[in-house]
Amino acid sequence: MGSIKDRYAIVGVGESERSKNSGTTPLHLALDAARAALDDAGLQAKDIDGFMSYSENDSCTSHQLATYLGVRPKYVKDIMGGGSSTEMLIADAVGLIETGQLNTVLIYRSMNGRSGVRMGGGGWDVNMLQSAIEGGSFIIPYGAGSPAQWFGLFATRHMHETGLTQEHLGHVCLSFYEHAQRNPKAYFYGKPLTMEEYQKTPYLSYPFKKHDFCLESDEANAIIVTSADRAKDCKSKPVYIMGLSARQCVSHAHYWNDLSEVAADYVAPEVYKMADVKPEDINVASIYDCYSWVVLRQLEAYGFAPRGEVGNFVAEGNLRMGGKLPSNTAGGMLSEGYTHGMNNVLEIVRQVRHEYKGSDRQVENCEIGICTGWAGPDMAGAMILRN
Repeated sequence: MGSIKDRYAIVGVGESERSKNSGTTPLHLALDAARAALDDAGLQAKDIDGFMSYSENDSCTSHQLATYLGVRPKYVKDIMGGGSSTEMLIADAVGLIETGQLNTVLIYRSMNGRSGVRMGGGGWDVNMLQSAIEGGSFIIPYGAGSPAQWFGLFATRHMHETGLTQEHLGHVCLSFYEHAQRNPKAYFYGKPLTMEEYQKTPYLSYPFKKHDFCLESDEANAIIVTSADRAKDCKSKPVYIMGLSARQCVSHAHYWNDLSEVAADYVAPEVYKMADVKPEDINVASIYDCYSWVVLRQLEAYGFAPRGEVGNFVAEGNLRMGGKLPSNTAGGMLSEGYTHGMNNVLEIVRQVRHEYKGSDRQVENCEIGICTGWAGPDMAGAMILRN
């Protein structure tokens, strides 16, 4: 197969309306996002021969979406997956196009994440969790039934070892809330956050306060991937895929040799090697932000700040517009919306295309961007894009 660098591209992105109560089904949200992505690419539904999606038992199937779009695809794929699935499925799409099985693939995430199945809340089957999560029988019966509780344990240890403080977590939140003030579609548009307000809120699951949590939203996102040759005929400016990487480790921490390691530590060197770039070449980032601490740990993993110095890196304003690494520039999952990270990928595509040129949303000299995915300390994905 050789290198895939610059041989494949994202040619269309789209989203449904974002709300807390959509009043409709994930299928209808997916249709809205898919049609928006098709329009962005200048394609028709019949041009798509592969459909892929991921969910947590809370969405429609790819076959349903294709049927309602009026096409009979060559290939459909639906996986149970979380925060690193966007990058993983894009890698799958590239592989299928590379081997000649498909021409153009639409990947989507659709969910009623607020009015329907809520992470860690109503709709989750505790018995299912106990059997599905490796080692679940050792944690679920004791009340640790949500990602906030699991990730909070890793965060607490990391903070103890590196000197990270609550205020450092707060700087992540403030940076992304500031970006949301530039995005009229963000949940927290018009609702800026101060450090005083952040510090006053109670802990929900230590060390996470209210603003450290990602949002719950009803929405869908879609992405269209094709070859660089076909991308030339699409309506929107192609965004080329320079590198992709993903890794899944044994999920139960008791099996790990070093609890300070995370899957992103292994993904980072691979994605940089494939893209043939270094951290200092990255102009803009979408760092998976299900919780504020997750951003800090990934900044270390991807080489943007040394271990023990990431707190100062964010406190100095480096994640904000004008900083060394403008990140989650639409507000991210902490303050824009939440589709298991796909909304962050849409934002990188738009930044690298320079869609915001002439406004305060556009990152200056934006040529190369990185998207990261995180489904837990044990699972990660990453993708590097260029214009």
